[in-house]
Amino acid sequence: MEDYEENIENDIEEDDEELDLVALVSANANDTSQYLVFEGSDKQFYAKNVSKIEELLVYKDIDIALNHNDSLIVGTADIRGNMTTIIRFDEWFGTEVLPDEEYELIVIAHYGGHRLGIVVKRVECIVNIPANTMTENSDNDEKTSFITKVQIAQKEQMCIIFDSDKLLLDVFVTIDSKAMEDTNSLKKVNTDKMIVFADDSKFIRKMAESLFVKMGLKYKMYDNGQLLIDDLPNIPTDEIALFITDLEMPVLGGREVIKFIRNDKQYDGINVIVHTNMSNDNMSDSLLDNGAQEIIGKVDMLALSEAMIRLMV
Repeated sequence: MEDYEENIENDIEEDDEELDLVALVSANANDTSQYLVFEGSDKQFYAKNVSKIEELLVYKDIDIALNHNDSLIVGTADIRGNMTTIIRFDEWFGTEVLPDEEYELIVIAHYGGHRLGIVVKRVECIVNIPANTMTENSDNDEKTSFITKVQIAQKEQMCIIFDSDKLLLDVFVTIDSKAMEDTNSLKKVNTDKMIVFADDSKFIRKMAESLFVKMGLKYKMYDNGQLLIDDLPNIPTDEIALFITDLEMPVLGGREVIKFIRNDKQYDGINVIVHTNMSNDNMSDSLLDNGAQEIIGKVDMLALSEAMIRLMV
């Protein structure tokens, strides 16, 4: 694997117009353990999964229509023909907002059906962070998912993996109310079977729980894939209507959940939905090939409910 930790700064200097993420990723952008690490104004390191990122752009080169009515949203920029909401990570996370000239890059992310430009001070590296090295941290700070350690310049550093779902809901404030409106007319589903659901984000769990209640469904929820798998012996197979799993979770992620389920013949007739804001076309194909029946993007609760009705056994 090439050492991209040493090369990112050179890439920034050599190309003043834009940075191609593909040139920075060491292996496969569909790898759920691969993260882009950047520095906040507080000199803390933060990480975002690369599969949610489309590209990196040089901040000073982007023409932004400024928003003077919202303290969080910087403005809107035309990124390759797509109007993109621009925010400063430091502003959202609650750390000091630096003078404009101190910000170098915009991380262009596309998840949850929304495109977002996240202004950051500096990108450090791209590293692999295995799920089993992450420690859940949302109880300490609702904007974080996990705490972990990464190697930066031959030194082990603390790193925060922030909650992208929380970021999405904070920036696009109508998402939650729209989800409730879209699902208010749902009819109860006539089944005694339950939904088995895993997602590390407490905000997504809360939205999913509301959806299941509206649909009149029994459910079991887990913070990560390992907890789901550990509890399966306690759930009679004939009582499971459907599995729904996120991809990026601590301890054990969604790919491993799907692999476990598909390797156990007692679950052959039970479908799996992947509920994620990480999926791209290549990743979707891989997940379907490995046993998922459908991939639904967060946080479209109506689309999730429709898929559930189609796939419940």
